[in-house]
Amino acid sequence: MSEAGEPPGAARRAGWFKRALPIAISLALVTALWWRVDVGAILAAAADARPEWLLGGLLAVLPLTLGIALRFKWLTGAAIGLPITARLILAASTLNLFLPSKMGDLAKAWVLERHHGFERKFAISLVVFEKLLDLLALLAVGAVTLLAMGPRDPVFLGGAGLVTAGLIVLCLAISPLAERVPVPRLLGGFAAEWHGLIRWFWSRPGRALGTIGFSLLLWAGHLAQVWMFAHALGPVPLVPAMGAATLSIIVGLLPFTIAGIGTRDLAIVFFFGAWLSPAQCAALGMLVTLRYVLPAVAGLPFVNDYWRPAEAKA
Repeated sequence: MSEAGEPPGAARRAGWFKRALPIAISLALVTALWWRVDVGAILAAAADARPEWLLGGLLAVLPLTLGIALRFKWLTGAAIGLPITARLILAASTLNLFLPSKMGDLAKAWVLERHHGFERKFAISLVVFEKLLDLLALLAVGAVTLLAMGPRDPVFLGGAGLVTAGLIVLCLAISPLAERVPVPRLLGGFAAEWHGLIRWFWSRPGRALGTIGFSLLLWAGHLAQVWMFAHALGPVPLVPAMGAATLSIIVGLLPFTIAGIGTRDLAIVFFFGAWLSPAQCAALGMLVTLRYVLPAVAGLPFVNDYWRPAEAKA
């Protein structure tokens, strides 16, 4: 019996249900979207895509993934090399296809502790900081692009307000002022490690600002990659497309589906509808999913790092 008095078989069934539910929701949303729009029209829109822009979007996966690995190396203080951080990033991409809310990225802390000697709380703080840095950069670039669209569309203007508010909160969370913010009791055990990480990050302002600037560049690249896919399907302007991509990616982070599949697709149909037909938007959703699938496939050989036994210490 479990601690709560529940039979072990029932606990396992509940665990499988929790893991299967996001997959089922993703499949249901995508199936409904494709049935509603018409599968033939979606496939025709994908077939009519301009190959040069499509190829450019696909090739962008390589430098963007390498850039993420390079930044993670910097965040570890170069304690581990680029080949190892690249393996971690690729394997996390694989796990993200099966775990909701980017939990595969948080699993990197497990490898850092077991195989690279990182203290557990510090490793968790590090990967959380990396994800906050990603979200901050996404919101920052998105806020600029959404505000650049002006008051022409109340939906995008409202999105700009929400994105800017989130950006302000995240700036405070990773700034030196974070030490003055009370930590909830549940997270109190991580407060010392978190504050120590913040102090280390800002101990060299040039390094900190360089890392933030590089994160902004990375996310400008991610959003431009989505624009390349959109522009392959139809004439879509760059800056509005980056704003629409920001909102679509944020919707895809909701923890209801696997890797945002389904929720992100519906958001793309809504936010890109001003420039693309529903069939083209559905095809764009498929292409945007590819930007997650390709690193995940490349990371399959490295997933074993997550359950490989820890090396014995001398």
